[in-house]
Amino acid sequence: MTRHILLAGLVLASCGGPAPAVELDLFVTDYHENPSPEQRPLTDRAINFPNAEEVTVKASGKTFTYKAPSAVAVYPGSEGKNPREARLSAAPGQYAPFSFLLRPKEGIEEVMISGGALRGPGGTIAPANVVVASVEEFQGGGRQILMTLGKPWNMSAHATEFFWCTVKVPGDAKPGVYSGEVAVTARGAKIAGISLLLDVLPIRLEDPPLALGLNYSSPKDKRLLEVHLADMRAHGMTTVAPLYNFHLPVYDRDTAELGEFIEAYKQAGFPAPLYFAAPMDLELSALAGYGSVDSRRFQQKYIQVMRTLHGEVREHNVPTVMSIGDELTNRGAEGVKIAGKLARLTAEELPEIASTSDMNGYSEVMAMAPWLNIATFNNGWDGADHHNQGRHLLNRRFLEELQGKTGAIPWFVNAGVGRLPFGLFFWKMSKFGARGKVEWYYNLGKNERGSLVYVDGAKVWPTLDYERSREGITDLKYLATLEKLIARAKGANQAAAEVKAAEAALRRIFDAIADDWTIYDSGARFSIDGFGVADAEKAAALGQFDATREAVARQILRLQAALAK
Repeated sequence: MTRHILLAGLVLASCGGPAPAVELDLFVTDYHENPSPEQRPLTDRAINFPNAEEVTVKASGKTFTYKAPSAVAVYPGSEGKNPREARLSAAPGQYAPFSFLLRPKEGIEEVMISGGALRGPGGTIAPANVVVASVEEFQGGGRQILMTLGKPWNMSAHATEFFWCTVKVPGDAKPGVYSGEVAVTARGAKIAGISLLLDVLPIRLEDPPLALGLNYSSPKDKRLLEVHLADMRAHGMTTVAPLYNFHLPVYDRDTAELGEFIEAYKQAGFPAPLYFAAPMDLELSALAGYGSVDSRRFQQKYIQVMRTLHGEVREHNVPTVMSIGDELTNRGAEGVKIAGKLARLTAEELPEIASTSDMNGYSEVMAMAPWLNIATFNNGWDGADHHNQGRHLLNRRFLEELQGKTGAIPWFVNAGVGRLPFGLFFWKMSKFGARGKVEWYYNLGKNERGSLVYVDGAKVWPTLDYERSREGITDLKYLATLEKLIARAKGANQAAAEVKAAEAALRRIFDAIADDWTIYDSGARFSIDGFGVADAEKAAALGQFDATREAVARQILRLQAALAK
């Protein structure tokens, strides 16, 4: 879990002989904030009391009392806090990140930062599992990339550089507290360090029962495909949505590329259905010479190609859904008519194929969903002709309407990346029927705008948004683990008190999350008090996301202990 650490130290300008001291700032930053020289450590963050009943302030010999203030923020200072200690908490197999900032007051040479071994009651976690990366500009706004450090470098006075450290907890790590250090050196000598304490929890996390993935382009290279799929699985993804650069059998019957992809998908261990998005190109452009959706020539060719693809899918025993359309709202009311005809054609002529469509408007969804197995949509666009009349879709109200009027299962597409969209918000939406989420884009073209990773040959450099998305999926894993334990305890008629407490904690989290993405998309932030499951001081110390995860972990441990009796 994130910690912000402030460190002021002395740096020797050279290794040999007396040297003038150089003042240095090193502090761990909130990894949910995009890097900025103005960033402050978490130890400086205010303790917020959003529901204070009364507050009394003594200042200049006077006492001021305020009844029912709208909000109270207290900045307690850093007294009593250890500025050189980072405390992380994670389950075996989990990735635990923190970020930090380095700023020397004078120039320093041959700088290097490295993670050391973590030692604890169960043995040693190797230095290779404590990876420090430099935050480098790519596309900005959360799309900075994390590049592992190579050769030592020089830093000029007052230069600010940003870093991200990821601790991968081995799957067989024994529970307990492990300690170690991230060391900063100059000219081969240590000049500063962050002490790390990692609490390995006796919790076994599993994939959430949800489809979570990214659009993906074929690299046309088997080895690169394996690297990319392994990377997505390591980031918690449970599905993939192949979209661009995949061969479609329009002028032949060649489906080898699809078959090879499905086998690689299977070998990589993705547990959710494959979301094959490439067929949307049939209506979009691949069958452009075959007339409109109404024409017999289009329909015959469309059915032939889809059946050829489905024949390949059946050879591999991997549940697959095919996306047949791409945001037909963009074509106005006429596009909605095309959408309905395409969905109906697919349902009536190809009932053996599980179908969906990437949709971006209320009318489009309601025209297609009755004929689809899965309705995949974003928050909705009004359309150039305003035919959707301002309706938004990523909310409880629409999910309930969709399922009440159609038989389609809701999935989200292009609904946001990062910890909140992939984590707590999607967890709440899953309680109203959402079962999957596909986001734009693993790596688009040659590292084009929108890419969540930067690819250089077989090397994959993740962006901040990609890493934060993994944190959101990890939140889902903790929630799913607790819910599974609750179900187990209820089934065995055990641990009634612990079940009651766990359900109350989940309800508090649930109630604190808005059930309409538009609220967050318009700039609103999360609850600042840990969603009601952590006291204000803990929420300030950990941050609201990690305070919530810690509260869920605490309920898991209590339930596990009760069930073990």
